[in-house]
Amino acid sequence: MQTETTHLLRRDGIALVFCMEWFPLLGSHAERQARSFARRHRAAHRVICLGAASAVGLLRARLPRSGKQRYCSAAAAFAVLHPAGTVAAVLQLPDERYWLIAVHEGAVMTRTDQVHAEPSQVHDAIRLLREAHPGLVLHDESREPSGLLDALFEVARDRAELTQAPRFAGVAVPTLMALLAGIGGAALAIVGGLFPHERGNGIMPPGNDLAAWQTAVMASAQHHKVHGVAGLQALLDTLYALPVGLAGWRLAEAECRPLASQWQCHARYRRQEGADNRGLIASAQADWVLSFDPMDGALASWSVPMPALSLAALALRRSRENETQLLSSLQSMLPAFSEFRLEAPQALPLRVPLDTQQRPIARPPGIAGYQRRMLRMQAPLRSLSLLLPETIHMSWDRVLLQVSAAVDRPSLRSSSLRVSLSGMLYEIDDIDPPVSRSSDARIRAGSGDSHPGAAHGA
Repeated sequence: MQTETTHLLRRDGIALVFCMEWFPLLGSHAERQARSFARRHRAAHRVICLGAASAVGLLRARLPRSGKQRYCSAAAAFAVLHPAGTVAAVLQLPDERYWLIAVHEGAVMTRTDQVHAEPSQVHDAIRLLREAHPGLVLHDESREPSGLLDALFEVARDRAELTQAPRFAGVAVPTLMALLAGIGGAALAIVGGLFPHERGNGIMPPGNDLAAWQTAVMASAQHHKVHGVAGLQALLDTLYALPVGLAGWRLAEAECRPLASQWQCHARYRRQEGADNRGLIASAQADWVLSFDPMDGALASWSVPMPALSLAALALRRSRENETQLLSSLQSMLPAFSEFRLEAPQALPLRVPLDTQQRPIARPPGIAGYQRRMLRMQAPLRSLSLLLPETIHMSWDRVLLQVSAAVDRPSLRSSSLRVSLSGMLYEIDDIDPPVSRSSDARIRAGSGDSHPGAAHGA
């Protein structure tokens, strides 16, 4: 089982701390956000990773004070060593357990900086990381030692020391009220007014504006899943495996939609002369459920597992990054697509937090929000191999494959196997400096023109 206990390794006055809890920091003012996270989670210690992406690591257990001992985060030190790209490492600890760490663009990723007892648990975690980040680079110290532990101790001395959170950060309001229990009901009522409880309706006490908005932003991402490369690859695999002709029946179209953790798919077949239902039933794939339109049509239904990750678990790009990097890559693919539409970004629906007077709290400076862009494209099925590497932050609502008669002159945009996709690209909004807004950001296949739109604030 994965351990919940903090692990320490000591050397020359440095204690490396393993198994901290990590949260992404969105936007600017990372230090303010980190303090807010520490207060809200009643952390005793914290550390910040500042790179192209940012994250805060929290430790609830209070470490013993020592004038000669400096506590430093092993994960933060690893992030310093790898400020760019997506990099993971496995380090075997002296107690024969395995530490798994992963960073993206200089920030520690959530659900890493964890210690596992069994290699199989590490392999499962790495598999999930690769599904989310196909370009992941892995350093396995248990197989090919490279002196990682020595490097962590060296870097930690200057770049990864923990900051001790104020003691009041871990004191809960009910405890303060209990201390005043002997004063009387009237006094307790006054204290209750000074320190109102956080409620499910989004009302927050004064001074907690930053925490209220962080909570609201994270809540806005809860019900959004990102299929990424692995999710689309699972869908393409099932489409590639479809027989175009089967026992005298010909494939007309296939459609897949996401439902829970699976792709729900169905394919329509048309009966050719001389074919019958018994022949199709005998030749059908084992996982198909067949139904017939009684004389000339058949519908095959099946499902396949759909890899997906929570939106909050991903280190998304900013809108401006997508408009310079991703859109440039997509523009190079336009000759292989007959339609390619990328709409202007729209903020995810967000419940604006309220203060104690039930008035909306203004969004604090430096708080970034999630947003999405609608995608729609059409192309020969083969063209999706170009798109696949760029779908890391995309999800799909519907994928339709249509089969037509053979094309006399196949081309980049012409094929008897055509696919239409509709879905979403997720990103983080640009909050500073402000950028100009446009009503639509659209790539038109064939024209080579792109009109990037700006992000809309949450």
